[in-house]
Amino acid sequence: MGDGLPLTHPTPTSTIPGRQLTDSPEATEYSTSVHPSSSSWEPQIRHDDIHNESSTETSADEGEPYSGFRHTLRKHSFRVPSNGSDASPLFEQRIGSGTTFLLDNATEMHDLEGQARIQQNGINRDWAERTGRRRLNVLPRLQHIVRRAIGFFGGPWLTRPLRCSITYFLASLVVFWSPLSRALGPGDTKHLAATATVYFHASRSVGSMIEATLFAETALLYSACLSVLSMLTARFFDEMDHIVIGHAIVLLVFCAGGLGSIAFLKQKMRIATFSTACSLASVTFGSILIHEGSIQRGDVSFAKIMQISVIVNSGIVIATSVCFLVFPYTAIAKLKVTSNNTMKSYANLLSAMTLNFTNGSILTSNEYDKLLKSSQALMTSLDGLLHESMYEHYVWGTVEEYQFQKRLVKSTQRLSQHIGGLKSSYAMKLRLMDMEPGYRRSSCYELFDVFVHYLGPQMDNLVSTLQNALEMLPFHDGRLESRIRVDVGLRNIIITARQTFDDARISTLQEMYSMDVFRSQVESNTQEIYVSLEEVASVCGQFSYGLLTFADGLLQVLTVIEEYAVYLNQGHPRSWDWMKFWERPSAYTMSFKSNDSVTVPLPLSRLFGDDTSDLKFVKPAGSVPFGLRLWRALREFRRSDVKYGIKVGIGAMVFTMPAFIDDTRDIFYHYRGEWGLISFVIVMNISIGSTLSAAFYRILGTAIGTLSAYVAWQLFPSNNIALPIVGFFIAFVCFHMILTGRPNTVFGRFILLTFNLTALYSYSLSRGDDEGDDDEGGSHPMIGEIALHRLIAVIAGVLWGVIITLYVWPNSARAELKRKLGILWIRLGLVWKSDPLSKVPLLRDNPSQSQHVALEEEQNLAKSYLKMRDLVVQAGKEFRLKGPYPVQQYKVIMSVTEEILDAYHNVNTMIVRTTTNSSEVDSDIIRYTEVERKELGNRIFLLFYLLSSALRLGLPLPDHLPNTEHARDRMIAKVNEFRRKQVREARVGSEDEFVLFYSFILATLSINDGLLHMIAMLQQIYGTIEDETLTI
Repeated sequence: MGDGLPLTHPTPTSTIPGRQLTDSPEATEYSTSVHPSSSSWEPQIRHDDIHNESSTETSADEGEPYSGFRHTLRKHSFRVPSNGSDASPLFEQRIGSGTTFLLDNATEMHDLEGQARIQQNGINRDWAERTGRRRLNVLPRLQHIVRRAIGFFGGPWLTRPLRCSITYFLASLVVFWSPLSRALGPGDTKHLAATATVYFHASRSVGSMIEATLFAETALLYSACLSVLSMLTARFFDEMDHIVIGHAIVLLVFCAGGLGSIAFLKQKMRIATFSTACSLASVTFGSILIHEGSIQRGDVSFAKIMQISVIVNSGIVIATSVCFLVFPYTAIAKLKVTSNNTMKSYANLLSAMTLNFTNGSILTSNEYDKLLKSSQALMTSLDGLLHESMYEHYVWGTVEEYQFQKRLVKSTQRLSQHIGGLKSSYAMKLRLMDMEPGYRRSSCYELFDVFVHYLGPQMDNLVSTLQNALEMLPFHDGRLESRIRVDVGLRNIIITARQTFDDARISTLQEMYSMDVFRSQVESNTQEIYVSLEEVASVCGQFSYGLLTFADGLLQVLTVIEEYAVYLNQGHPRSWDWMKFWERPSAYTMSFKSNDSVTVPLPLSRLFGDDTSDLKFVKPAGSVPFGLRLWRALREFRRSDVKYGIKVGIGAMVFTMPAFIDDTRDIFYHYRGEWGLISFVIVMNISIGSTLSAAFYRILGTAIGTLSAYVAWQLFPSNNIALPIVGFFIAFVCFHMILTGRPNTVFGRFILLTFNLTALYSYSLSRGDDEGDDDEGGSHPMIGEIALHRLIAVIAGVLWGVIITLYVWPNSARAELKRKLGILWIRLGLVWKSDPLSKVPLLRDNPSQSQHVALEEEQNLAKSYLKMRDLVVQAGKEFRLKGPYPVQQYKVIMSVTEEILDAYHNVNTMIVRTTTNSSEVDSDIIRYTEVERKELGNRIFLLFYLLSSALRLGLPLPDHLPNTEHARDRMIAKVNEFRRKQVREARVGSEDEFVLFYSFILATLSINDGLLHMIAMLQQIYGTIEDETLTI
């Protein structure tokens, strides 16, 4: 809500007394803007770019959240929790005069109606007066049209590729502008300045550019060290008259080891800016290793190393300058906008799920999916923006503020986990209500109607309060000088609404269990019906409890915001103490431990058997054989990223050998083998699918790039005015493909690289900057020969990369997906087989051990799941004679697996909560249902085990599988029996004592449905058996 804009609240049904506050400390706006006297520079931010523009490191779209249904969901009012009446001005609201109305807690509720009507009339009169004046003045309308036009043409679809194209154009002047070209000295490698801008593009936030610059300079230093050491080695052995040995050491140590280590680190880090730096390092080192020729001759040429470093750095400086000066935006500002949009998306999701849960399907599945995808994209983008903003805070001396923003992002993301719990409850409600017509269905609907009737108004009050609070938090706008608005009454309003809802929830659940329909079915011992009723009651209880946990999470967010505001109000000076590295321990040390390991840990591996099993995990009494010790010692070399680095190193060494053999050196130079080497290193990926996809687009992009350069040169030969202009427009189209990823990111990059390598290189030759390259025309470049040589070199490097990928330690994404997904399912089954609820009575006496609950594994499993989603995409790119890979079926399997992980998270959350606030009833019911839970856990584990086996073997599942429904029904019946036992013994307590089992029952329902869905998908994938499948 901006100053002076009309409020969109409906006319209140009851009034609210207010008092006018002009400078009240209860509604203070804290500013994060820097004092004008500050010497630290901050770029001017175009607010229009902040909302939609994103760097290539952030794949999600951080625009406005999906709000196609916004007008039907948002009530734009707060409710008085005790009676459900409208209380719109409970929160801070601004009207035309700039005054603020807040709720006066001392005023009686029967005086509210008149005050609210007076306020609403004042708002309406103020808006009507301003609207009338606007109608008389045409100028504001014209200004609005102009702003819309500027916003359209200044949108990210234009500004992002435009910034990159400007960068490329300026970098190409290193070749086309004679004074600058002469200043860099003679040489035909000046096109590397433009090459650097293709990788090191300017469409980034300030923070991302700072990070990219640090990585790029580190990479250039590393490549310079490799080059110098290679030259010194060759020179040393040349003086000893053993140049062949020197060449062998250069190939093995510096070529294989250097390029292999670059590939390993790129895969290990998995950061887009770091990958860009690795590509630059490969380009510069490859040019010196082969093209320059000093190493082959046994010479040391520091001048050439310096020249190439200066040329590449000139491209980096140009890209950095354009990023900071042309349409700049900061990650800090964008983080604030995305935080606001994330809160709004949570508000939309919360309202949508609550309305759908209580009133049926208000939204279509398509609208609901758009809501979920929008929220997930915004939440995912927060991590990338937070990472980029860290560099901005470090440079601007506001590291302490970064810590507050980090806490705010983490607390905001935790809200999504509560949203996931509500989503699971909503999905289970739809399934339970989808049954055949009959007495069972009517009984379930009657029970659910009672829940909605008693709790619906209070639920609407709570959700409305939370929704409006979410739309206000956390920032006033997205600029650097954005303000945090803090209302001390906001927390009290949420707490009051939560407490009112909690009281109503407990009484509603007690009312449900005391209903005639529930008690009559229980007394009749009709297990099928009262199990269904217990399931409906569990879903209702879990959904209502999920709203409470969401409110608690929002209160935690509010706590962080309040502390953040206090920090800003104190006016801390800027500080760069982080630069005093000698006064603090290392802030970051990279662990080379594999992040891809999803092997079964020893505590879970013991669960394959029980205490009576003959399967024992004991250490062998004798000495370990040497072969086994060696096999264990080489474990790190079996990692996929290590094998990938070794493959790249060996392939680069073999491909480069002709440049060091006298008989093949000339032909290798003639066809510009250095670009074949660079193409090999760049096209190599860790999986077969990714390499094949990159190879296709690399060859196609190279062909288009050479053709574009050939046509441009034929139209404007040696024209230093027309050629850079043509390059500018080609760069605009290519960067649009690079930034949008359509059809493929590498496609546009390879087109532009080849154009740059052909056209700019030809112009350098025409100006006399050749280095003895008479075979391509010298000062009269033969553009056709140059284009053909580039095409042949690239194709050779790409084909060599495909060969190495397919036949040297092939890493199939399909096989890797099967292995990792199978192990993930085994671990999910083992966690459930361990009976996590059995730990609650033990942990109650020692809450500090709650993190050792078996379900703590769900965090590690969730990280592994995210990596497996990428494997599904890569597997779809691998060629199969049997036909296309069943990507859609695997996407469904991954989606169901994610839902099961959400169910695990819900149970884990409840276990942690219960261990800190458990009662005797919790322990009693856990012991009472121990046998049934163990049977259910064994059956679930067996299903996971069979699914994993079928996936690994590629065989269909048998017709008759273990049935979990009967075991689950027996467990639910046991819970109901315990409840009746409590009634008979007059030990009826609060319904909160059964919340843990609500969550557990809901999780079993989700897991059972998920298993059935995955079984159906595997039957589609492996339903047909070929004749050779069962051949021995």
